[in-house]
Amino acid sequence: MTRSARTGRPAPALAFLVALALGACTPSQDPTAPTFPFAKGWRGASAGAPVLLANDRWWLRLQDPALNRLVDLALRENLTLVAARHRVERAEAERAAVPGQLSRSGQVEAGFGGADTGPGQRRADAVLGLEWLFDPHGGQRAGRRAAEARLLGAEADRDAARLLVLSSLAEAYLDLRLRQQLLVQRRQELASRRQTLAMVRTMADAEAATRIDMARTSARVAEIEAQLPGAQAAITARINEIAVLAGQQPGQLPLDLRPVVAVPRPGLRPDVGIPADLLRNRPDIRGAEQAYYAALAEVDMARAALYPRLSLSGTISLSALPVATRRAEYFIGPALQLPVSGAATGQATLRARQAAVHEAHAAWTARVLQAVLEVENALIDYRAVSQSLGPAGRAAQLYREARGLTRTVFESGDATLSEMIEAETALAQSETALAELRHRQAQAFVVLNLRLGAGHGAEPGPAGQMPK
Repeated sequence: MTRSARTGRPAPALAFLVALALGACTPSQDPTAPTFPFAKGWRGASAGAPVLLANDRWWLRLQDPALNRLVDLALRENLTLVAARHRVERAEAERAAVPGQLSRSGQVEAGFGGADTGPGQRRADAVLGLEWLFDPHGGQRAGRRAAEARLLGAEADRDAARLLVLSSLAEAYLDLRLRQQLLVQRRQELASRRQTLAMVRTMADAEAATRIDMARTSARVAEIEAQLPGAQAAITARINEIAVLAGQQPGQLPLDLRPVVAVPRPGLRPDVGIPADLLRNRPDIRGAEQAYYAALAEVDMARAALYPRLSLSGTISLSALPVATRRAEYFIGPALQLPVSGAATGQATLRARQAAVHEAHAAWTARVLQAVLEVENALIDYRAVSQSLGPAGRAAQLYREARGLTRTVFESGDATLSEMIEAETALAQSETALAELRHRQAQAFVVLNLRLGAGHGAEPGPAGQMPK
């Protein structure tokens, strides 16, 4: 067996460049988290000591079993969430693909050959290569930090998609229950108007009512009858939309939403936590923070690209022939790679990356400020709607009593048809206003929790099992 060896030694000039490259700049520093001057509590929250937000499954407080089942189904099978989970998997793979300081390569070949005048020969070759890249300027570390920030940003986007699905599903479900309740009220109003029409006909037979009275009462009945088909169609459309949000085809939901159920009402006041909770609960804020970290890492990458890259590489080559003839060669030595772009181009790239950091920080601050505004306004809206429910309920009850009294007086002939119509209209309007106000309270409860970021980490139950 024969062996040949080759080693490389850097020339004095090369050694000088290596020393220059190693000492040209200091390593990159770990990024500092951005800060925001949060208040100690929410201005619109009830008085009391602030607490940490712990309301991840806030929809349970609406005490609606059908909504609970739908949320669980959507968290598991909604296609928007499925796509978001795959984006996280892609980001994880991209992070794993970021090269480290040590890289390896290998190649193996085998063959058979010969000439017409002699027997054939088999030959085998193998090459193994290793390279160790020194990282005095933190370029590779910055690349790994950027990949990590992109992964965490993808996770924040997944959580934001989860909140969007919860928002869309809750909005569609609450609207469905409101439309069903209003349809019931329209049918009750239709029955009342038909009763009034029958009374007017009786009075007309006795010549106690005019043709104008008959026309007015008949028109009011026809008016309600014309509204019913459109109201029913809107209900069916909402059920179809809910099915798609839950990842199902229209008509294939595992539960029947056609039976009328009252608009769900929050059983407890929402937990609002403290403003600083937004940093960990709002996915959009976490995503903006990771974009800021990625921008910082890209600054370090651009700065490291201004300087030469030093690596230590080596290869080992093995060859084998059948006649006990083997050959081995190896090489080990340093290599210095100079920047490809000029100094002016590199400095311009660095300035652009630094500007991107300031831009990302401003975007993060703006996102936090907007989140604080959204929560404060949501608290105001929820409190106002909740305070209006009591008076609205009393008004509907009083209008109901007034309608009953007016009907009694109308039957005895001591009230006019106009007074009867006015009493029926006032009752219908008050009941509609009450139903819409209850819907607004439930919707305000949902919006407040979503503005707080509650539910961003919610997960479905085991496959095939949904809460009752």
